[in-house]
Amino acid sequence: MRRQTKRKPIRRRSPSRSRRPSRRVQQLANSLLAERQLARVMTPEVIDELRAETGYNPRQRRATALRLVLIVVQGFMLGQTLRFSSLRAMFHQRFGAIRARAFQLRFKSPAAAAFFRAAFERAVRTVVTWTQIRLEGPLAVFDDVRAYDGTSQRVPPRGRRALPACTKGLAGTKWMVGYSLKTGLLEDALVGAETAAELPMWHRLVGKLRKNTLYLLDLGFFERALFAEAQQAGAHVLMRLKSTAKVTVLGHQTDRGFASLPSWSLKYYLRGTSQKRGTVNDMDVRWGRGKSAVILRLVGVSLGGRAGLRFYLTTIPRQRLTAAQVVQTYRIRWLIEFLFRELKQSADLGRCFTADRHAIEALTYGAMLGHVVVRSLRLIAALRHDVPLEQLRPLACRDFIRPYATVIVDALLDPDSDAWSRLVDVLTDGIVAFTRERKPSMSRPRIAASLGALGG
Repeated sequence: MRRQTKRKPIRRRSPSRSRRPSRRVQQLANSLLAERQLARVMTPEVIDELRAETGYNPRQRRATALRLVLIVVQGFMLGQTLRFSSLRAMFHQRFGAIRARAFQLRFKSPAAAAFFRAAFERAVRTVVTWTQIRLEGPLAVFDDVRAYDGTSQRVPPRGRRALPACTKGLAGTKWMVGYSLKTGLLEDALVGAETAAELPMWHRLVGKLRKNTLYLLDLGFFERALFAEAQQAGAHVLMRLKSTAKVTVLGHQTDRGFASLPSWSLKYYLRGTSQKRGTVNDMDVRWGRGKSAVILRLVGVSLGGRAGLRFYLTTIPRQRLTAAQVVQTYRIRWLIEFLFRELKQSADLGRCFTADRHAIEALTYGAMLGHVVVRSLRLIAALRHDVPLEQLRPLACRDFIRPYATVIVDALLDPDSDAWSRLVDVLTDGIVAFTRERKPSMSRPRIAASLGALGG
């Protein structure tokens, strides 16, 4: 008789695993989708949709809404000062002659400001949705990390009545900007009359806090109700401690674990701590009394000498970030200041050459849209070539793309999608070749990269 041998069972992969695309394939797919969807934002169909939403209805002859948007984007990428004369000259060179008054009136309406803001927000939402970038490293415990801040913009003196600045006798507006350290995109923005208080403008911009999102704010946003709102929403806030705030120390972290304290004042607690440079204190504090009191985490670090102590108030639990990581995380809030510098240097956005409020908003949102296009190409290049996003220097990307500004607008105006795809191939290859920094210099350490904030 023939001996029967036992056959080894065939191991079959589960359908879910076999069909799951690799990381590299998924990155390429995301880059292609983001590339196509970004170009789609600049199509007549989407522009007409935004016009219908905002009520923007310029005479659809020569200065169409799509052409006006692309001219402002081109002006920003070229580094042109966004005054009507320079924008009109570019429009004249590309589309033909138009009277000065007719050109300016296309921007001087509430609907124009709403339309340009809607185009900016649509582009941001599109890129964020299709690139699917995630945080890494210690900050991967958050869905996003955002830094918010405000900056002023000067306007001509004739705008004093409509746009009074913080300083008496001057005129100006203020932007409130939200910068995502995950994508490196300017994701939120609001332009309005310049005031000393930033909190009311920030509440109008952000609305409800997002769950599991970390907000990095400076002392201009210091408010007890903000921390309480973050705790209720499941969000997190990190900012410096204001010297006028009176907090009570309830406990502190030691080498042996967490130890409770009999409600000491912060001043009394510091008497028994070391003032040696680099010493870090991790405490639980109560701020306020009664129903309005909030229990928060306070991290203090000694800078030594005259610099003294620096304190950071946050809702981040110890299980997520250590005290040293909290201090480092707040340091990357400074990246939003670099963003302001980039915007103001690119197109002289620190001042505006019109006193019309709606025109100021329209031109500013148009410039921000141009910034989103540049940063989006940086994202696409990182995904397409499997390069860490933090290695592509933002300023170098802006400088590389600047000579291609006119060609980019040509491709977006071309209904043939192949022109845009071929151009993106050239741009992404060049971004990786000319802007990649494999190893940061000793004079410019990458704190954001070490924490996993890739966009910074």
